[in-house]
Order: sequence, then C-alpha cells, then structure tokens
Amino acid sequence: MPELEDERAEHRVQRLWARDSGAGIGKGFLHLAPAVTSERIYAADHRGRVHARERDSGSRIWRKSTGDRIATGLYAGFSMVVYGTREGEAVALDTGDGSQLWRTSLGGELLAAPAVNEQLVVFQTLDGRVVALERDTGERHWTFDSSVPILILRGTGEPLIAGNRVYAGLANGKVVALDTASGAPVWERRVSEPTGRSELERLVDVTNNLVLEGSALYVANYQGNAMRLERHSGGPLWNRPMSTHAPVAADGGRLYVADNDGNVWALDSRSGNDLWRQDALSDRGGLTGVVVHGGYVVTADSEGYLHWLDGETGHLVMRHPHQPQGMAATPVVRDGVLYALGSRGWLAAYELRERDDQVTR
Repeated sequence: MPELEDERAEHRVQRLWARDSGAGIGKGFLHLAPAVTSERIYAADHRGRVHARERDSGSRIWRKSTGDRIATGLYAGFSMVVYGTREGEAVALDTGDGSQLWRTSLGGELLAAPAVNEQLVVFQTLDGRVVALERDTGERHWTFDSSVPILILRGTGEPLIAGNRVYAGLANGKVVALDTASGAPVWERRVSEPTGRSELERLVDVTNNLVLEGSALYVANYQGNAMRLERHSGGPLWNRPMSTHAPVAADGGRLYVADNDGNVWALDSRSGNDLWRQDALSDRGGLTGVVVHGGYVVTADSEGYLHWLDGETGHLVMRHPHQPQGMAATPVVRDGVLYALGSRGWLAAYELRERDDQVTR
C-alpha cells in the first residue's frame, strides 16, 4: 500500500514508552482493549495472561497467567480487573496482585468488555443475553434475553451503565434500556430494519459501543444507520444511513464514525448532517474504531499505523507506525495520553507535543 503524506500540524506524536505485553489476539477475531486507571494500565492476551503496568513508565507491576481463553477487553476499577472468556465465564481479579476474586459461568460466549458500577458488573453474551452480576461476589442479579437472528456478526457490542439504566445494542438491530434493579426493559428502539433476501444482506447487528453525551444516546450499526436517541425515552432525534461495526466517539458537537468502507466521518450531533468525510484511508485495510485525542480524531489501520485527523476539517495531519500486523483493539485515551495495543501484544503510550519539541521514537 502507498505511504501517506503528512500535512503540516501544530503537534507531533511522541511515544512515551513501549512494552511487549504478551501474545496479543492470535488468529481469532478478538477485541482485547486494555483498561486504563489513574495510575495503571492493564492488558491481556488470548493465552490468558494479564499484565498490570505503571501508566507513566510502562514498568510491569505484576503478570498473571490465568489459563483462560480471554476474549473480551478489560474493565479496571473498584480494585478489580474484569474480563470474559470464550467459554462464557466472567472473571474478576484483584488489581493488587492479580489473584482471582470470583468467577461466574454465564453459559454463552463473551466477546465484549463489561460495564461496571458500584453495584453491578454487566456482560453481553454472544447468544443475545444481557447479564447483571453482583459486583462484589459475581452472583447473578438478573438476566435479559433477546431474540438472535440466524446469522450474526461476532460482535463486541459493549453495554453501558448510566444512572438507573443499562443500555445495550443487540444483534437484532435494536437498542434497549433496562432497569438496573430488575433488568426489566424501560424502552427499546430499532436502529434499522433488516433488508435483502439473504441472511447476509439482513445483518443489522449493533456490534460497537454506545455513546452517552448529556441527554443524547448515540448508536450506529452494521448495514444500517447512525442514530441519536433521547436517552430517557428512546425517542429518535435523527438517523442517517451508515454502516459500521467499530467503536464511535462524540466530542465538541460531533459524532465521529469509521465506516466499513474505510471512510472516517464527522456528523453534526444536533442534526446528523455531514460535516466532513475523509476517504484517504480507504485503501489501508479495515480501520479500528475512532477515539478523540487532543482535538484530533484517531484511528488505526490493518498495517498497524495510527492516524490523527483534524477534528474540525478531517484533514490527515499525523501518522505513526505502531505494530505492522495491525491492532488488537481501538486505542484508548486517558488524561491526554493515547494507549495502543498491537495484534501481537505491543503496548505503547503516545502523547502530543508542540511541533518544535524534540521527538523521540
């Protein structure tokens, strides 16, 4: 593939540190996103090894060989690291030393990272269930079942907890809001209707994240729409045709989406109208989802390059090689630092510096 030419930017990308953090995702379709807290970053590989590292230096604090076939991104908080396995087990480790706190069988394969609050750990299973567990014990609190089409994507749609609601995107093309206490549905909304004659053409899975900003809930699905909903009622505020299975991001009145054709879009959050579309990455292989980093929109391609786009114009202004074999997940941003995990386990932290600063790589 041809190299990309950088345009003039106010910043440069500086790599703060890089470490080998295991075997990555192997040959499976996994989304092993690391979890970042105020002081540490946690990363896992498909062989079941979990690493805890210092955020500032990347120095390893502990490594735990769990023996699990870890298949989800991690959650870290409340003194625990939580993940799911291909065998459908939810597992919580102690952040202090990696020792196991609890393990619960959910009976269905897990591919999506959980959502966690003060009381609950919520997982989505590949067979269409949303399961809430007691955070401290792992005991099952409630289960919500949904219908699953004959053919589905091996999706990584993550639930979202906000207030007294759990929001989840489903393989049948719907979004549902559930009561945190009981799991009872408060509302549900179809993002798009299945169309076409074949099962493949009728795929409309919501396989990515949901984004909550104020009273608005943003969702996008495969072969369907990007949509803004009113979070309390589920009422649609706008929708527009869009196909994606990758994580989206919202910032500064914009919804950012990397579609399945390799285009990156900025949509006006009030109307859904296009603000810009960048197609320069359409020949770089499948893109990860997008994140916002210092006012830039960041995505990564199948060759392992990270790309920074101007959030205002969509111009491609910076790029940086991470790992040639691609990425294990969409990058994660916290406190102005971007963390990227390669498909073969290369974990690194990146910061934006003024262009005149000395760059080290």
